[in-house]
Formats: sequence, structure tokens, C-alpha cells
Amino acid sequence: MTTQIAPADAAVAAFIADSDNLFTAAYDLLPMAEQRRLYDSYWQRYHAPRPEGVSVEEVRIPRSDGASGSGACRALLYRPARSAGPLATIVYFHGGGWMLGSPESHDLATARICAWTGAAVLSVDYRLSPEHVFPDALMDGLAAVKWVAREGRGRGLDPDRLAVAGDSAGGNLAAGLCLWIRDHGGPVIRHQTLIYPALTVRAAGGQSVGVSTESLGHYVTGYFGGQALSNNSYAMPLSAKSFAGLPPACVATAEMDPILPHGEKFVEHLRHAGITCDYTCGKGLPHTYLRLIHLSAAAQSELEFCCGAIRSALALQQNKVA
Repeated sequence: MTTQIAPADAAVAAFIADSDNLFTAAYDLLPMAEQRRLYDSYWQRYHAPRPEGVSVEEVRIPRSDGASGSGACRALLYRPARSAGPLATIVYFHGGGWMLGSPESHDLATARICAWTGAAVLSVDYRLSPEHVFPDALMDGLAAVKWVAREGRGRGLDPDRLAVAGDSAGGNLAAGLCLWIRDHGGPVIRHQTLIYPALTVRAAGGQSVGVSTESLGHYVTGYFGGQALSNNSYAMPLSAKSFAGLPPACVATAEMDPILPHGEKFVEHLRHAGITCDYTCGKGLPHTYLRLIHLSAAAQSELEFCCGAIRSALALQQNKVA
């Protein structure tokens, strides 16, 4: 935990203590199956029911990238209450160091993003490392946005109002996907929301809820799988030589997060390139504060800021927070 910064409230302080008990150097040495079992138990302690009226269905998205693991990519499709007409759609990528997590582990946040924006949210169960290395997860993201563009209208989705979003490693995937589409072509992405994103291989020192210089190295090593990707912009977006032509963005960082500079630098690059970018830094909040949006007013306020930016970008009406 970063020193000399007070947690925003008692819920945040208790969350940090609980997280620090689990995410130690010893945790990273456990077999992957055990890491995932403990991670699943951890997120379930902070889970809460979805807002009333949000519906969820499982969908299967065909893969066509030729990467390892052919077949279909699973995703959860959230729809808001009383939705009418084609829905603006947010393709969401969960955090977890590219190794951990699932749409279920981030249901607390994605269900509320759906409810608070009025958009559909497609939460992607992308392939995890170390079993699957770059670019498998990124290609699952590409398949997801292409699926919305190709089949969205038939499912009540509006491919002309398509955004991407993600937290931590998921923020990395959202940013990398926007760079990939800019350079290679693909569906038009109207907006990108990056929540405490991991965008380069370096941390600023310190520790926050499972993120330190050492743990970031552990996650990156698994994601790279022996490939030299530190300067590959699709793997580590801060290494891009140009940020021109990217979608407007909202970037949210956390004051107690050692990878806070990743988001700050990305905002700087986007604005220098003339890209509209909203920015917020959660005071007294750690990495992974999305787990606390039902317990901490400070954490909820940060997600509300992001949802406001999404609503503005996709021309959505104000939704009451519930």
C-alpha cells in the first residue's frame, strides 16, 4: 500500500487489509488452479446483487483469428431495464492480470455500468494466460467487437454506437484493441474507458491490492509467454509511437495505485494527439476499487464519472444510480 495516503473511508481500509492478506509474494508462486480458486473466493466476498431489471444472457462468439484455442469465445450480454430500440453497446474486458477473473468475477461492475448508462454490456470471457499468451486475449476482443458489428442489429444492439471498456489488464486489452483497429481496420469504436489500466511493464513502486513491481512482472511474464513484447503497442499501449486517430477516452486511476502513472501518461499522450479524454483520479482509493462500488461512496463516484463519460459519448440519457 502506498504510504502517506489515507484510505477514502473505512470500507476501503478494510478492503485493503483483506486484500493484502491474500495477494502476497507467496500467492504468485501457487499453482495457477489454486490462484484462481482463491481469487474466486475473494471476489465472491465483495459481490452484490445486480440492479433491478438488468437481464443477462450467455452468448458464444466465433473465433476466426487462427490463434490457439479455436471455437467460440464465451461472453455475458447485459441489457438494461425497460430497454427499447437498438442499444448502444459496451464491450467490456475484466481485470485480473490476464491470468485471473471472468465475466462473473466482474459482474458487480458490469451490471451497474449497464444500469447506470442504459447501454448493453458485452463482458468477454477472453482466454487467460499462461495457457494462452498474447495475442489470444486481444483476438477474443476483436472477435467480440466484430460480432457486435455483424450480428448486433439482429440482437437489438446498435453497432453504430459501440464502445470498449476494461479495468486493469482489461483496460490494457481495451486500449490495445483500439490501437489494433486503428492500424488494421475493423468496427468503429466510438469511445474507450480505461479504469486503472496496466499499459506498460513498469510500476512506480509500492503495492496496492495485489499490484506491485514484482506482481506486475509476474503477470506480464505470463501474458508475454516468452515473447519480446515490451515495445509492442498492442501488448503494451504506452509504447505506441503515435496516439493519433484513437477514439475519445475516459481514463480513471487510483491515488493509492503503483500503476497510476500508466493512466496519467496515456491521458497526456491522447491529449497531445488531439484526442478528447476525460480523466479522474480516485482519492484515497486503491487498485481494484470497483469491488467497492456498493460499499464506498468514493468508489461509486469514480464509476459514476466513467458512466457519465460513456453516456455523453454514446448520446445516452441520464440513468438514476441504483
